Amino acid sequence: MSNRIQFVRRTAAILRLFCLIFCLLPGLAAGQDLFTPPPPASGNCEIPTFQEEPGSAARRDWVIEQARGGDVAPNGKFAASTALARLELNPDDAEVIDRITHFYDRVPAGSNGQQFSYPGVAWVLGKYWDKFTPAQRDHLKAKLKDFSDLLGHGTENHAVMKCVAAYIFAQSWPDDTGWVRGQYSSEQVMEAARARIVNVVNGYYDKNHEEWISENYAGINLFPFHALYDCSTDLAIKHAAYAALCYHYASLAANSYRGLHLSPFPRGRLAPQTVPNPGTTSLTWLYAGPEYTERVPATDGSNFRGDAAAICIYVAVSDFVMPPAILSLWRGETAPYELTSSSAGFGHHGTTTGFWGTGEPGATNRYIYRHPDYAIGSGFIEYYPDEFYVQHHSNVSILYKSTDEWSFVETHHPYWRSNSLEWAYGNNSPFIQTAQYKSAAIAIFNIPETDPWAGRGRGEWQSYRDQHFDNLIQEAFVRYPKSIDQVIEEHGWVFLREGSVYIAIRPLKAYAMEANDAPATADFNTIRSAYAQTGFVYDVATEAEYASFAAFRAAAIESPPAMDWDKLSVTYTSLAGDTITATWNPPNYGGPPQTKWVWEGGSSIADLKPRVVWRSDRPGGGREWSWDAEN
Repeated sequence: MSNRIQFVRRTAAILRLFCLIFCLLPGLAAGQDLFTPPPPASGNCEIPTFQEEPGSAARRDWVIEQARGGDVAPNGKFAASTALARLELNPDDAEVIDRITHFYDRVPAGSNGQQFSYPGVAWVLGKYWDKFTPAQRDHLKAKLKDFSDLLGHGTENHAVMKCVAAYIFAQSWPDDTGWVRGQYSSEQVMEAARARIVNVVNGYYDKNHEEWISENYAGINLFPFHALYDCSTDLAIKHAAYAALCYHYASLAANSYRGLHLSPFPRGRLAPQTVPNPGTTSLTWLYAGPEYTERVPATDGSNFRGDAAAICIYVAVSDFVMPPAILSLWRGETAPYELTSSSAGFGHHGTTTGFWGTGEPGATNRYIYRHPDYAIGSGFIEYYPDEFYVQHHSNVSILYKSTDEWSFVETHHPYWRSNSLEWAYGNNSPFIQTAQYKSAAIAIFNIPETDPWAGRGRGEWQSYRDQHFDNLIQEAFVRYPKSIDQVIEEHGWVFLREGSVYIAIRPLKAYAMEANDAPATADFNTIRSAYAQTGFVYDVATEAEYASFAAFRAAAIESPPAMDWDKLSVTYTSLAGDTITATWNPPNYGGPPQTKWVWEGGSSIADLKPRVVWRSDRPGGGREWSWDAEN
C-alpha cells in the first residue's frame, strides 16, 4: 500500500523528551546466554517523583475498598489482587496471609500453578514479607520450587508474568537452591530473569512489542511491572520496571480516545460504554478521570467485576504515580496530533525469528489522528500464517465523543471468523489495505476466491474459517451504531452525525444498508459492499469547520474519489485539502511454512529504523518531535 505517510516503529521517545526516563539498561546480544548477567547499568537511573492528584487518589481508594472482605480463591487467576487490596486496608489481615501461604496447595505435585497468578503472589510475598512466619514462607516456597514454568516463555504476557515472578521469588530467598524442580539456584534464577527483563524493556524502547496496546492484554502486560516496581531491591531493575510502566502508559495514552484503543491492535475488541474492560477503559477512568471517558464503574460497583476490576486493583495498590506528562497526553490536552508507528514481534520460540524481545519489526503498523472530539486510526497487522495470533482487530476505526452506549465506526471483512461472520474478535483482514492522512482515510479490499493459507496455522484458528477455504466471502463491511444522531444517504455517500462530529463514508462500489445484520449485533447498522474488489473513503470534521451538517455534506459531494480499478488505485482529496493516493500492493502468498506474510514493493518496512514521529497540530504549537536509534 503506497501512502504519503511512512509507517515507522514506535518507541517511547516522548518519555525522554519529557525527562521521564534518563537511561536504559544495557542490552543483550540476541544469542547471549541468558544465565550470564549483563554489565552494570550506566547513566542516571534516577526515578522522578510526582504528587498524586487528589481525584486519582480518591478513585484508587474506591477501587481498593471494593475488595474489602473479598475471597482469595486458591490458585485463582487474579485472586492475589484481592489479597493485596485487603492487606492495603489491613496489613495484619492474617486470613489473607494464610490464604497466600496455602495458595497452591491444591495444585497436584508435578503440575504448574495458574501462570496469571504468579506475579500477584510474588507481589504479596515481596511487599508483606514480614507478615509471613518462617514456616509459612517455607511452605509456600516448597510449592513454588515445583513449578517448571517460572522461567518459561509462551506469548509475551506469559513470558513477562513468569519472568517477573521468578525474579521476585528468587530475590526473596537469595541464597536458596532447587528452583524449577531442582535445576537452578536463586542466584541463577535472578541472573536469568534480570537479563530477560533488561532485554524486554530495551526492546520496548527499540522496537515496541507484539501485544502492543491490545485491549485483551494491555492490563496483563502492566501489572507484573507494577509488582516489580514495588518489590525490586535492585535500583537498576526498579528503574527498568518504571521505564516499562512509562512505556506502556504512554502508548495507551497516545493511542486511545476516551477509553478505547484506536485501530489496529492485536487481539481484543471495542467495548460498549457500560463495560469497563481490563485495558484502556478502566485505566482511563482510574488515571485520567471520569471527565475523559464514559466507561466508568457504577457507584455501587455492580459493573466493577472480573478481569477489569482485578487489573484496576493491582494498579491501585502500586506505589507508582502517573507522571503528569502522560496524564496530559491521555487527557487529549496535546490534541490534535498525529502519530505514525509500528511494533515488532516478540519472538515465539521455534516459530518466528527471535526470542525474548528480539522479533522482527513490522508486526503492527498504524497511523492515528486524535482530535479533541474524535479520533481515527488505520493500518495493518502482518499475518504469520503459522503463528499464534490471528484474532487482531480492525484495519480502520473512527471513535467519537458520545454518551451513547456505542461510540465508534469500524470496518470489517469476515476472514478469520468467516464461518460465523463474527465482528467481536478478529475483524482485521489480510485482504484490506489502508492509507490515511489526519482526518481522512481510504480502505481498499482485494479478496481472492480461495484461501491462500488453507490448512496452515493452529487448528483452533482453522476451525473458525474452514467452511470457506475454497469460497472466501467477497464482501466488505462498515458498521455504525443505530443510536447515532443522524444518518443521511446522498450521491453515493453515507453521512453520519453525532453531536458536533460529522462523518462521511463513501463506498467505492454499490452498497446496501443492512439494519438486521446479526453478526454486527442488534445495536449496529451495516454498510455492505458485496464485491471482491471494493473499498471505502472516510472523512471526519466538526461544526467548528462547517457551519452545518448540510454544508459538510455539500463539501464532500463536491470532492468525490477517483478510482482506477485496473490498477486498484484510489485518489481522494480530503475536505482539509490533502490528496491521498492508495494503491494495492499484493501480499506474498508463497514461501515455506512459518514464513510471515509481508508486503512487497515500495511500502516494505523491512529496512525501517527504530523511530517515532509525533506531530502536534495545536494552534500556535507547530511542534514536531522525532527520535531514531542512530541519534
